[in-house]
Amino acid sequence: MANTMAVSRTEQGSKQFQGMFSEMWGVTGTVTDQDAINDDVSVAITLTVPGVALGDMVIGVSFGKSQADADSQVVASAFVSAANTVILVLVNVDDSTDSYAADTLNDGGFKMLIGRPAW
Repeated sequence: MANTMAVSRTEQGSKQFQGMFSEMWGVTGTVTDQDAINDDVSVAITLTVPGVALGDMVIGVSFGKSQADADSQVVASAFVSAANTVILVLVNVDDSTDSYAADTLNDGGFKMLIGRPAW
């Protein structure tokens, strides 16, 4: 069976990053108008996040709605591109030619964790 994984350990808590980051940002927002994303195409969305700077790390991104619709799915990644600016990239990774439907993420929140490395 290919592509099989098992989770062997999880930890939950609030002190995982002790001393690793000098500053952190918890960013929340709402998707208001998401266009269709064609197969094997990426969409870059510019977000203003006051205080972030080049070298800061986007540790994770999550959505309050499914990143899969009836025909395809998107993968999200993000990076700090300039002072006060984060680029969120959505990539349609469908294995056929289907588009990710417009408005699938609308009215769903997103969350992003950003940290400034202290090392």
